[in-house]
Amino acid sequence: MSPLGVLAKHLSHTLRLIKNKRTTSKWEDTISRISEKASQIKQQKDMERRIRKQRGYELPEEKPVPLDKDVRELIDLEKYIGDEDLKSMVRHKSGNLTEQDRAMLIPMRLIRGAAKLGLSMTGYNTTDFDRKVVRIFSPKLMSVVPESEEARKNEIDILSPSLFSLHDDGTADEKEVSLQNLLGSLSTNKDTSQLLDFIIEATGVDEAMERVETKIDESFGSERGPEGQPLYFTKENVTANYPHEAQKLEIFEALDRTYSTSQLNEMNRTGYAIMRHDQMDLIYGDQSIAKNPKFLKQAKALSRAEIDRSIMSTIKDLAKEKVKFQARRNDIVLSPVTFSNFVFDPVSVSQPTILSPILMTSLIGSPAIYGVMILSPWLMVPVILSPRLFSPVVLNPFVMVPIILSPLAFNPFILCPGVLNPFVLSPLVFSPFILSPQVMTPLILSPFCMGPLILNPLALNPLILSPFVLSPIILSPQFVSAVILSPYALSPSWKSNGAVVTVFASPSWLS
Repeated sequence: MSPLGVLAKHLSHTLRLIKNKRTTSKWEDTISRISEKASQIKQQKDMERRIRKQRGYELPEEKPVPLDKDVRELIDLEKYIGDEDLKSMVRHKSGNLTEQDRAMLIPMRLIRGAAKLGLSMTGYNTTDFDRKVVRIFSPKLMSVVPESEEARKNEIDILSPSLFSLHDDGTADEKEVSLQNLLGSLSTNKDTSQLLDFIIEATGVDEAMERVETKIDESFGSERGPEGQPLYFTKENVTANYPHEAQKLEIFEALDRTYSTSQLNEMNRTGYAIMRHDQMDLIYGDQSIAKNPKFLKQAKALSRAEIDRSIMSTIKDLAKEKVKFQARRNDIVLSPVTFSNFVFDPVSVSQPTILSPILMTSLIGSPAIYGVMILSPWLMVPVILSPRLFSPVVLNPFVMVPIILSPLAFNPFILCPGVLNPFVLSPLVFSPFILSPQVMTPLILSPFCMGPLILNPLALNPLILSPFVLSPIILSPQFVSAVILSPYALSPSWKSNGAVVTVFASPSWLS
């Protein structure tokens, strides 16, 4: 082996010792596992689509009215997007473009337009230019894996040669200046394999797949019926997945059986009812997991009129933001959070949140640690000056969640589709995106490290001034995107051919 191959082998060995593993994962085996899982997911989605169509649940596709150039352009680009879920997200978003969205499209359009004009003036055939990947001033240095024949046909390189590649494939010029051709026996395919093994080991792709396989099996298995149809959450499957919540469900079932006719009528009329003393004992008494003798004593001492006045007063204070949501230090389960502000409140945002949607809520100056999010969608939740550490996010859709000046570390995103979630000045470390398609999620001045993309298609996601390292892209095609002034290293791409992608002044090394 060459010195590079020896170095990669020793680095892999060191990582194996740090992780206390006996063997190093082979990159071929890991890619094979991911491909197999991708095939299973595709088959599952196809089966669900057929079942919905057979049962008459298939809704007609809604096309936005082409009001202006931007919307028409997005509609025209849909034919280049192969992923159906991603196409649906783009179609939905194209009918709701904001001024910021339109501004984001301008630099991408300008760069591609200038490149097309320049190529036309030199006599280049630009007939199919709009669907191709364009690389401008972005040379590849010591690339690790060769591009497929299809990818080469769909790519235009402008002052972006591939130099000193570790493989002996590609165009005639690329073969001529490859390390194997220049150095002969000093560089072999074994060096490439050792380096790829190191990249897979360092980025944690193998461990990520081990964790996500369980989540995928749960998502497409236990939480779905025998024919693949989604199930609603019931006492049985919630108890099976979250056994520590079983007692809470039993208490509320017992409370439900004690409602009187007058209480039910009151709830139907006003939306709430006042508990009797025996019901208060059931919820806050000594036998309850929510035991609170102090509150129980205070509540029993209040008259009906005093309780009504207290409720109305609290609602008014919440509306005027005189009172903010104070979460207790425990899991937040089945408790939606809406119209709240967490300002310099790290305790509240660090709690695990399960089955609790978060709507119109802001996180400002509130760092989180161990704030796990499971099945808790976010809608319009700005995150500002709120770094998150060891806070994995699973089965959590995100819509309009700007992340600004909020670094993320050890924060994987698994099965978390998102729309319009810009990252600005928010570095990411070991935060992989797995099965989490994103639309209009730009990264601006947000470098990332050890953040692989696995089975994660992207659309309209420009990467601007955001260098990255050790972040391989695996089965994650990009559509209508741009990589601008964002050099990257040790981040090879496997079977991630996209369309309408512009790479400008973003050289790569060992990728």
